[in-house]
Amino acid sequence: MTEKSNTGGLPATRKKYTFAFKAECVRQVAAGAWRTDVARAQGVSPALLGCWQRQALEQAVPSSAERDEIKHVRAELKRVEMERDILKKVVTIFSQLPQS
Repeated sequence: MTEKSNTGGLPATRKKYTFAFKAECVRQVAAGAWRTDVARAQGVSPALLGCWQRQALEQAVPSSAERDEIKHVRAELKRVEMERDILKKVVTIFSQLPQS
């Protein structure tokens, strides 16, 4: 059996990019820069940058459970704000009553 030789001058190990590096690359593309330009400037392939974009989009979109929780929290907030407004009105009414 023959072992594969490392031809083409590529590194033997894969590069690992930090989350901050990936996020910055995706942010640049989201800000309007061309994916190929950002990829070339950062030394990554445009396909890899596209994968990072898809991952960022998946993380940004809430799941159905998160959407349900958001809906519930918004309803609760609306109820609490209504209670607060009622209490404000009650305080103003009682503060205007004449003292005997």
